[in-house]
Amino acid sequence: LDYNDYWSIKNTLALSLREGFNKWAIADISAYVSYKYSNYRMPDTIGTKETRKRYSEHTVMVGGMIESNRNNHFKYRLRGETAVSGDDLGAFLLEGKGELKFNLLNQDIKFTGNAYIKNNRPSFYYRHFHSENYWWDYNNLDKEFRTRIEGGLELTKWKTRLKAGIENIKNYTYIANRSILAPNRQDYLNRFNVEQENGNIQVIAASLKQDFKYGILNLNTEVTYQYSSNQDVLPLPALNAYANFYLKFVIAKVLHTEIGADAWYFTSYYAPDYMPALGQFVQQNQENKIKIGNYPVATVYANFLLKTARFYVKYYHVNKGLGSSNYFTTPHHPLTPSVLWFGLSCRFYN
Repeated sequence: LDYNDYWSIKNTLALSLREGFNKWAIADISAYVSYKYSNYRMPDTIGTKETRKRYSEHTVMVGGMIESNRNNHFKYRLRGETAVSGDDLGAFLLEGKGELKFNLLNQDIKFTGNAYIKNNRPSFYYRHFHSENYWWDYNNLDKEFRTRIEGGLELTKWKTRLKAGIENIKNYTYIANRSILAPNRQDYLNRFNVEQENGNIQVIAASLKQDFKYGILNLNTEVTYQYSSNQDVLPLPALNAYANFYLKFVIAKVLHTEIGADAWYFTSYYAPDYMPALGQFVQQNQENKIKIGNYPVATVYANFLLKTARFYVKYYHVNKGLGSSNYFTTPHHPLTPSVLWFGLSCRFYN
């Protein structure tokens, strides 16, 4: 039968010294060791007879963490771990996060930052997958090596949040589409392989969230810029945007009301395709790939709250039929057309 079984168990033994337990303890300090055992079972064959093949993996990790959260102006966390035994031997993680808060000119300002270095083996189903339609075993995949650094700025009074980061990925693992044109036919034979990009891929992203409020008028906006140095392997839209404009008020002092509209949009790009037989997103066929995007989706709505009862009405995709009809978020899988929705939620107390 075409199904897979999976289960795992993980045990962790840790020792922690809490921040503030004496005058020398200026941070939480933790050390741990963990053991994880995973078991997989999937279809296999011996000659013409179908059987079930088992795979088992185990890993011993050791790690430590230093963390401080008591100071409202400065918080940080440093963590590191590595696999010292088992199937993931050599995998490791180093990460750090920090937060700095202060007040300047009656404005609360918060800086955040995080960075990591990861070296991890691709997940099990990238290495082994057996089914009726697709079948592969790759025991020689290299570990993915990722480095990332990111920073953020938040201005509370102005309701402004800015974030930017850059990541480098080596041995990026993905499902490649190697379908070929069937002989004497106009369709393609499905062929998918797990592959790795041996070169480095750089991903740059920056986002800005800005909220506005004036009386009953509210506007929430978010804009994100993205760049991938290898659009064939890791495609990303250059720009994503979202806006939500609404009126928020109370009717007769009891009926809390929100009436508004929102819309989201992303620029055109060669998005990953979806393969239902795998339940995964895969690379588009490079010989006949298509672009999607450059199409906004708008919705109008009204939300109400009366004591413990919430109800709403929403008209999704109100702009269908206006302009182009390229309303896709995945190639060959169109979005839902215009739909009118109603909803009701009540809370009951004894």
